[in-house]
Amino acid sequence: MTAARSEAVWSGLNESQADGTECAMCERSFLLPELPPEYLPEPIPGTRSGPSGIAAVPVGRSRTGSQVFACAGICAALAWPD
Repeated sequence: MTAARSEAVWSGLNESQADGTECAMCERSFLLPELPPEYLPEPIPGTRSGPSGIAAVPVGRSRTGSQVFACAGICAALAWPD
């Protein structure tokens, strides 16, 4: 049996980052611009994407308890503690 990994609690986030609608690292909006369904990219397993089609991975929680996300790729890689 493995121990559960605790989630990082992020502080110093703006309101949109704290509620999970912006990347915690680069502040890119996961909501804008809203793309028509035919232009949305294929989903990446293990990620979620909003109307903008940007794949995002969970990287912790804000002080309010909301899930915090980072863009899949370099932002997510930089967001994980060593």
